Amino acid sequence: EKSHWSKGHNCNCWGAGIGGMQSLHRLYVDPVLDDTRQNDTLQETLINVVAAYAVQSYVGSYGVMSHPVAACATAAVSLEEGFDKLLLDKADFVVTGGYDDIGLEGSIGFSDMNATADTDKMQKMGLEPHQMSRSNDARRRGFVEAQGGGTLLLTRAELALEKGLPILGVVGFATSYGDGIHKSIPAPGLGAMAAAMGGTQSPLARALNRFGLTTDDIAVVSKHDTSTAANDPNENRLHNTIQQALGRTEGNPLFVVSQKTLTGHPKGGAAAWQLIGLCQSLQEGLVPGNRNLDSVDGQMEEFGHLTFSDRTLSTGVGLRAGLVTSLGFGHVSALALVMHPEAVLSQLSDEARTAYEAKSAERTRLRDVELTHSMMELKPFFEARTHRRFDAADGTPCQLREESAMLLDADSRLDAAGRFATGAAKQ
Repeated sequence: EKSHWSKGHNCNCWGAGIGGMQSLHRLYVDPVLDDTRQNDTLQETLINVVAAYAVQSYVGSYGVMSHPVAACATAAVSLEEGFDKLLLDKADFVVTGGYDDIGLEGSIGFSDMNATADTDKMQKMGLEPHQMSRSNDARRRGFVEAQGGGTLLLTRAELALEKGLPILGVVGFATSYGDGIHKSIPAPGLGAMAAAMGGTQSPLARALNRFGLTTDDIAVVSKHDTSTAANDPNENRLHNTIQQALGRTEGNPLFVVSQKTLTGHPKGGAAAWQLIGLCQSLQEGLVPGNRNLDSVDGQMEEFGHLTFSDRTLSTGVGLRAGLVTSLGFGHVSALALVMHPEAVLSQLSDEARTAYEAKSAERTRLRDVELTHSMMELKPFFEARTHRRFDAADGTPCQLREESAMLLDADSRLDAAGRFATGAAKQ
């Protein structure tokens, strides 16, 4: 029986690695320079606040709030948090993802540990700036800085089918691991290898089996691949060993996608970009070529299950499944299995599938209309709420009894006009 933990609640699991770098800089530097100080700068440096503010301003959720901080693996750990919340029935819909700002302090710190590409040195090697992020290549010398983030919306298949929500991918497995006694620098350890603990009876294998798949159905792996000397072979060893443990057929290529060669490394939001890219690959049957892969490092020859390509490959049909790994300082490594939407849709009757596809098409049409209007500047992309949901139209605070009644009523829902209606009011 479904519990009453969630009752339609949204959950906010969006996180970050460092958070608001510009505000963090101002918090420490402005007092020293005797500059004018913003009175709420401290709040902007707290890593959970930006994520919470965005979701609360747009959705106004009353559900669970759990904001992970996992360095460069944050978005993947956020996905795991959201996945777990749905399985535990603590929410019906979860906002996951991650972001990071870029700042001078962070750039200096990564440079001091030789994690980033040295522009001057690489230009002397004959490489232009757009060629400097080169995962698994013999001339790789570190990652290129980036900033930004991404958002992944999770819900149960039953709710997506009922509401006609477009299904872009099916999460079959999402978890994170520690790296034991390991210094984390210059490369994360092999903790995520534990996903294959037990071989064909491992957690990852069982997740595949639940959907009638095996490790041979995993066509692509989107790797963290930071273009550093230590990380890329470390991560290749991790995936090659996982495939060996799961019994992958020799000669069945597992294609490697190194997305940071195109996007750079945004830290906390990295896995969100990877997961979005993987969903696109699965649906379109495309394996993106890896930019700047001129000569695969000879170290990679021992990883026989992995295939590296600088050309985009097309299968002509959707791919069944793929993996994402995201690694971060602090001894955290995360792994997720994402499958093609057919993993769910193929289980529907013809009648149910037709009904779902009609609902989904209509939602997509309305989405496209809204997006077009915003791009044409006919309406803003985002309208922040300026008052509490229960305040009067003129902004006057209402009595708290209405909100209290809503929070205590298991049958409360939004009415057609977007207002809360309690069970008593509906009766």
